[in-house]
Amino acid sequence: MLKKRTMIPETALFALLWLHFAAGNSDLSYRALKFGNTASDYIVYQPNMAPLQNAFSACFWARSLLTTSRCGPHIMSYEGGGFSNEIVVSDEGGCNIIFGSNFDLSSKHSVSSGTWFHYCMTWGYSSGTQNVYLNGQLIGSRSTPSGRRLSTGGFLMLGNDAGSDGRSASYSYIFGGELYKLNLFSKELSSSEVLEMSRDKCTETELTYGDLRSIKWEELLQRSRNGNVREIDSGCSAETGRLWVRLSETLEELRNSSQLLDETRSELARVKEEKAAKDTELMRTEQQLNETLEDLARTRTVKEACETKLETKEQQLNETLEELTQTRKEKEAHKTSLDTKRQHLNETLDELESTENEKDMCHTDLATAEENLNTTTVEKEEALEELERKKEDLIRITTSLNQTQTELDQVRKLLEKANNTPPDCPLNSTITSYWDLLYSEDYFGDVISSEKLEVLYKSVEKLEYFVGLRVTEGMIQFMKHFHDGTDKCPNSTE
Repeated sequence: MLKKRTMIPETALFALLWLHFAAGNSDLSYRALKFGNTASDYIVYQPNMAPLQNAFSACFWARSLLTTSRCGPHIMSYEGGGFSNEIVVSDEGGCNIIFGSNFDLSSKHSVSSGTWFHYCMTWGYSSGTQNVYLNGQLIGSRSTPSGRRLSTGGFLMLGNDAGSDGRSASYSYIFGGELYKLNLFSKELSSSEVLEMSRDKCTETELTYGDLRSIKWEELLQRSRNGNVREIDSGCSAETGRLWVRLSETLEELRNSSQLLDETRSELARVKEEKAAKDTELMRTEQQLNETLEDLARTRTVKEACETKLETKEQQLNETLEELTQTRKEKEAHKTSLDTKRQHLNETLDELESTENEKDMCHTDLATAEENLNTTTVEKEEALEELERKKEDLIRITTSLNQTQTELDQVRKLLEKANNTPPDCPLNSTITSYWDLLYSEDYFGDVISSEKLEVLYKSVEKLEYFVGLRVTEGMIQFMKHFHDGTDKCPNSTE
């Protein structure tokens, strides 16, 4: 835990420093100017005001010694080239002139005669504002004419008013007091900067602005002087100034440290609150962690069971993959068989289609056959009637054959006597007898016609008796029985 530090008051530090120098430091090297009581006691010269055209701050330490009317003692006056009263400052607050316009603040100038006071007048073209500070505090602020810049080429007078020509002093504006560290800065100082500069006349705060100090006090000390204007002890030495600077820096550091300490304490309180909140959150987190660990343990158990199931599932999967591979092979074989069957089916379909066509033809033929059958039935009846007639003819023929038996016997005798073969016997090397001729396909099983009779007539006597009869085995044997054996053609090989 941080311990609270005891801060030394600033007034105590100033007092300690003053006692230190009062006791052992009489070498006073920082100088002030003391102006006489006549109109001839002043400093005047023509400075370079160009850096101050857009912004300036006129600051100094002064001590009034004369009592005059309002806006009487003029500490400084600048008459610009062609412009009167560009800058005028009196010691009792009655004159705070810029661009010829006065800003009377005498009612707020509460410094007693014979007392050192710090004064600053600031202005900026961009802000268009004139500010007046007394001992670091703002006592007046107003707007200035827009578009107006500080003129150049004029004369600056210390200890009196410069007049319209910049060099004519007046008895009405005699300063007659003491002046120290008058500097003109080429910037519009902020209120905090003015406050820091006003803390003590022995500090060297002005030196920290470098080139922004366009008109420097140490250079004014070297300017020529009119009348009774002399250097006096300001009560500050170089070492004192440096120590005041260091003291100011130390005080600023202390203020910053104090502020930082307050901020640190606030930050510490905030961190403690955050820590308490974090501790509470940590406890919840630990509880959640314990619950999570328990969940993790249960999850691990479930995981192990799942891994076991997974191994079983993997084994089953491998078996299923093997079965799937076998099934794929069987599927390929089945596909091949299916293709073959499909081909056979297509062929069968083709055959079926052909059969259907044949069936249609058969139906057509059947219809035709039924028509023919109807026709054949009629013919059959006619044939039966013809058969009956043939039977009757056969009976008559049989009767006739019996009656002609005697005649056949006579024919046989006649045949046996036949001994000459007709000159143009039709037999050849294949048919060597008359009976062989009857066995040929031109005669056997057929009815003897008149044309066939002409062929046989030359070889067989009494053959006309057989006209109209079918050549059968019995008929041929009968014919051979009645021949006398001369059944061969002449010149036969047998």
